[in-house]
Amino acid sequence: MMRGGAAQLALALALPVAAASSPRIDYTDFTLPNGLRVLVSTDHAVPVAAVSMVFDAGARHEARGRSGFAHLFEHMMFEGSQNVPKGAFDRTLESYGGDNNASTHQDLTFYYEEVPSNAVPVALWLDADRVGALDVSKDSVKNQIEVVKEEKRMRVDNKPYGPLLDLEMSSGTFSNWANAHPVIGSAEDLDAAGLDDVRDFFKAYYAPSNAIMAVVGDVDPLEVRRWVTELFGPLPNRPKPPAPDTAEPEPGPGRRFEVKDGQAKLPALALSWKGMPARGTPDFCALVLLGQALFDGKGSRLYQELVKTAKAAVDLSGGLGFPVSDLSDYKTPALFGAFIIHTAERKPEEVKALALAQVARVAAQGLPAVELGRVKTKFRSGWILGQQTALGRARKLLMAALLDGDPEAANGLDRYMAVTSEDIKRVAGKYLKSDLANTFVLIPGGAQ
Repeated sequence: MMRGGAAQLALALALPVAAASSPRIDYTDFTLPNGLRVLVSTDHAVPVAAVSMVFDAGARHEARGRSGFAHLFEHMMFEGSQNVPKGAFDRTLESYGGDNNASTHQDLTFYYEEVPSNAVPVALWLDADRVGALDVSKDSVKNQIEVVKEEKRMRVDNKPYGPLLDLEMSSGTFSNWANAHPVIGSAEDLDAAGLDDVRDFFKAYYAPSNAIMAVVGDVDPLEVRRWVTELFGPLPNRPKPPAPDTAEPEPGPGRRFEVKDGQAKLPALALSWKGMPARGTPDFCALVLLGQALFDGKGSRLYQELVKTAKAAVDLSGGLGFPVSDLSDYKTPALFGAFIIHTAERKPEEVKALALAQVARVAAQGLPAVELGRVKTKFRSGWILGQQTALGRARKLLMAALLDGDPEAANGLDRYMAVTSEDIKRVAGKYLKSDLANTFVLIPGGAQ
């Protein structure tokens, strides 16, 4: 029998948590005549605010032969405008004690500023200025192309396991070029781009109608509306560009690839499945939690089996969207991926068999109540932690508005808490069939 404390803990983890929810993110929502949608959420707890924008412009929106444009503009947006010299964007925000950054993804580009609440009008002015008057000159484009190429060399080409995770898994899993090529793009495509090509991309995708803004924190919604209307209202209304064609054929038998990596010291194995469900569906929620059960932390199934018990691996990661996306920016078509760095003594076929055996076990049995309760508790904790800051709430609202089509999805924790063991069992058997898994064997070439 269990001692009292352990028994109570097990019981608590096994209790249903479907009713558990996180604090709501309340917001107001308005759209300017030029198409810019704006979400405002007020919290006066501390005198700070986040000003964020998301553009419906990612790697999937690029034309063949023009890869890397979305990521290039993530850099270009900080290069200066007709009114703000190069470097002054950062210096201005820093003078108010603010911070800013951006990131590019398959389906979007995300920008933000974190500032004291009295500097919100400054952040809004800077954003409106660069959207309306960005310096897309020959010199600025050439400079940032070189910056992007150097970033690719550092973060992908010369990083251990970088080519496998950032290039090979997508290209080996997907058939449609829009889904298969990397977010960072290719040096050859960037070098071949003309100035008119770059300007055309900016004109098409950096229109107000193709953006959503969130202002979150110690702000007054009426003041924000007045500022946004005054600063962004004069920007011209341009048609929203058409959505990219991302259609994929049905998954077929899994393929095997070998990848040589001169930077890696240990061999690695990656697995991928495509044909994943749409964001927000019951199957999507179940697969998110399945990924947590398999990969998240030292208590996960695969860590316990491959690292602790079999001593076949030293590190692993994976889940729904991995390695291209995660819960915050997932959009179909997407993959479910696994990445395992294993010992030199083990053959990749052995490691693959161990991993697939755990997946098959879940497909046959589901998850015990205690294990599913533990996964849900950890997931709920991460969900709530992610909205503790103004920036975290802004990001959640924007991703929900763009990718789910409804900012209210930012309050959708209950969908995950409603997942049952039978749901986990069903999706493991439906989407992660062994014969559909693509296999990537990484052969190391680094120093031993």
